Amino acid sequence: MGTPWDRAAEGYLEEWVPRFVPYHLDLVREMAMHPGDRVLVASAGPGAEVLAVARAVGDTGAVRATDKSVEMVRICREQTDRARLATPVECAVADASDAAGGPWDAVLCAFGLWQVPSRTDMLRAWAGALAPKGKVGLITWGPSDPGEPFELLTACLHELEPSLAVPDPHVHAERDAMASMFEEAGLAMVRHTLVRHTLAFPSAEAFVRAMREACTWRRIWEDVGDARMQRVTARFCERVGGPSAPLSFEPTATIAIAALPGAEVELQHRPSVRAPG
Repeated sequence: MGTPWDRAAEGYLEEWVPRFVPYHLDLVREMAMHPGDRVLVASAGPGAEVLAVARAVGDTGAVRATDKSVEMVRICREQTDRARLATPVECAVADASDAAGGPWDAVLCAFGLWQVPSRTDMLRAWAGALAPKGKVGLITWGPSDPGEPFELLTACLHELEPSLAVPDPHVHAERDAMASMFEEAGLAMVRHTLVRHTLAFPSAEAFVRAMREACTWRRIWEDVGDARMQRVTARFCERVGGPSAPLSFEPTATIAIAALPGAEVELQHRPSVRAPG
């Protein structure tokens, strides 16, 4: 049957990737990559950010895209092949901390940080594989808003199924917390910014159907079963105005970029930034 991410891959590509692409593009632009750069994309999923990175580094650059899910990697390879990119792109099944193939001019990870149990070890591995002017770029959900549909659905699940443990996709994304995380791994933060984009769904029911195609919620659905999850769905729909109520919201994400201490790097709109030494 594969992992939950394997089973969710096709639905995730259809339901969530188009909605998350604007966030991916924000991260790629902030990283200010150039033709010829060599880039590692960790936890790449089906590869939306991989396509943007490959176009940024051109045919003289190189990209390695990794993910732990075999099915996600298959789709990523399929997507890059279909795009007929001139850039050499390697798609490989690997842990997020696998930085093989460096030195890298950039290491990116979009919305994968919350799944990593030892972030310090992962960041240390990336730091050890950076080129002297290389950068690490992350985008992660947060700070969270209790009124967002994501949070409301989770709250309804907790009320009706209190014994279930639901992983939180948010991390401590505040400036000081991110700076400390990088520092512990031997990196220095050079950029911390918040971004928002509109996510729109024609109805509350459509939102729940899309959530079922996300890895965490697919696993929950499989564990709990349709009958009990219908109760959760009904309560959620009551909270947001009914099953037919359209939903539109702007979840906050945090972009954080770091470099080796003392390194001089380039960011969007800033051709020279020196990382704290």
